[in-house]
Amino acid sequence: MMLLEENQIAFHSQDGLIFDGVKDYSRQIAEMMGLGSDSEFFQAGVRTVLDIGCGFGSFGAHLVSLKLTALCVAAYEATGSQVQIALERGLPAMIGNFISRQLPYPSLSFDMVHCAQCGIVWDKKGSKKRSMLTPLAQFTEKICWSLIAQQDETFIWQKTADAHCYSSLKKNEVPLCKEGYDTPYYQTLMPCIIGASSKRWIPIQNKSSSPDLSSVELEVHGNPEDFFEDLQVWKLALKNYWSLLTPLIFSDHPKRPGDEDPLPPFNMVRNVMDMNAHYGGLNAAFLEEMKSVWVMNVVPVRARNTLPLILDRGFPGVFHDWCEPFPTYPRTYDLLHANGLLSHLTSERCSLVELFVEMDRILRPEGWVVLSDKLGAIELARAHAT
Repeated sequence: MMLLEENQIAFHSQDGLIFDGVKDYSRQIAEMMGLGSDSEFFQAGVRTVLDIGCGFGSFGAHLVSLKLTALCVAAYEATGSQVQIALERGLPAMIGNFISRQLPYPSLSFDMVHCAQCGIVWDKKGSKKRSMLTPLAQFTEKICWSLIAQQDETFIWQKTADAHCYSSLKKNEVPLCKEGYDTPYYQTLMPCIIGASSKRWIPIQNKSSSPDLSSVELEVHGNPEDFFEDLQVWKLALKNYWSLLTPLIFSDHPKRPGDEDPLPPFNMVRNVMDMNAHYGGLNAAFLEEMKSVWVMNVVPVRARNTLPLILDRGFPGVFHDWCEPFPTYPRTYDLLHANGLLSHLTSERCSLVELFVEMDRILRPEGWVVLSDKLGAIELARAHAT
């Protein structure tokens, strides 16, 4: 399933429903959606994809080549972890499942959800595929989804663009969620429709085709001036970080050919986590500088809720309580970055020691930590790091 080519692992395996022809599979999905090819996903408004149970990450890796963000979510596995493999390939991934709790994303977060043999038992009685489709088709009608295409075992539904559709549903079948249910953090699953009254209800065909947010989208999130100021700050900050890291990372090391910023597989930084991501400015700066990394943007649960803006920019992001373990395997990130997180956590129930031990778990050997904070917090950090 995995072949060693020189000193790198290559993936040439059958991957669920996605065979070696992942490009053909992706093109098939695009054509079923009425597009000319999968290169039109972005123009059609698809920027962010949630890939449930991603196998070896073949589909996600292909989407990355199309400049789309595919976030893999799979349940914890004691052996053969899909999430671990995806992260080793330099693809966004985290542990999560749909069994009893909401995933830590706000409503209206993703433009596409993909699930190929992903292990979800859609019918509680565990019936076969043939009979499973009948209750599934009946239920999707109740939540205003339309089956737009079917080829063999591939089915594509489209969620309605009409928010009023939900208010016309029978209340005893699928009610609307109560107000205030829109910022979940592992809440118990509730059988109700969420997000229909949100200002972020913007059909994907109306979204800007550029990677930047439109003025209308920015107004939904608050102050555009703060947003653009943040963007400029992180452009400069990343240049400073990189000038400090370059002689350390790309030195005379067996894995480091000496180039200032070598491309994969020789670049030493691929998986980056921004532990207090604010507007996602560091992620944007990495993209503008064309660094070959991806960023997991984390918004602390009691910080200002900027995660919808991060996701609307097409960046991977998640809510997290830093008094708890992050849902990933050990030694999965090359660089951890935190701006203002230590000061934020001084009023929390957990200690900085616990946070640093968790950061150590997540970080790879030879990995880097970049902290920016108030002087007192940095002095505490220095003692813990030592």
